[in-house]
Amino acid sequence: MNMNFRDVDFETADGGDIKGSLFGSYPNIVITAHGRVFNKESYYDLCDILLKNKISSLSFDFRGYGNSKQGSAGANAYGEDIVGAVNFAKGLDFVKSITLLGSSMGGGAVLNASKLYKPSEIKSVIVLSPVFIEGVSFIDVPIHYLGTEGEQFAEGIRKMHEITESPKTLHFFKGSVHAQNIFATESNDELVSLIISYVKEKKKE
Repeated sequence: MNMNFRDVDFETADGGDIKGSLFGSYPNIVITAHGRVFNKESYYDLCDILLKNKISSLSFDFRGYGNSKQGSAGANAYGEDIVGAVNFAKGLDFVKSITLLGSSMGGGAVLNASKLYKPSEIKSVIVLSPVFIEGVSFIDVPIHYLGTEGEQFAEGIRKMHEITESPKTLHFFKGSVHAQNIFATESNDELVSLIISYVKEKKKE
């Protein structure tokens, strides 16, 4: 049983009640947003590795998942949950730097929410097989795009990377596995190393 986290919950602006797990109390924190067929527990292995690398993390269940409850904006207002998680992290006295990590549906939610933030508020965004969203050119924070060469979203990921105007990277792993399933492949070590390097990267002045 994993005992490296404490249970937390936070409210969203529309009155949602979101349940999460907080790992560590280091200055760098990663907020993880899961895909449609996943939940907060699907990130626990990654959160443990981040902890060993002196990186905190907050993994939460989107509204309608686990015990998280939606607010007045409805069942699909996942951006509200991201903003709620960011506000919660900002309220932690040890947090100095916030990175957002979203997979598939969670990747799209993270990208949409990122339109609200400046680089002084969010260090960077890491998206793993994100669903295609409009308006990534309005995002000011650095974006790291990840996916696999043969997955269904590969073309959309390339297109979003192309039109992104903030600092950006693009990395495809071999195969056609999607989103958090990549953690269960031989690409896991490379993927985890990349995530850690993005979180620890020095901010460019």
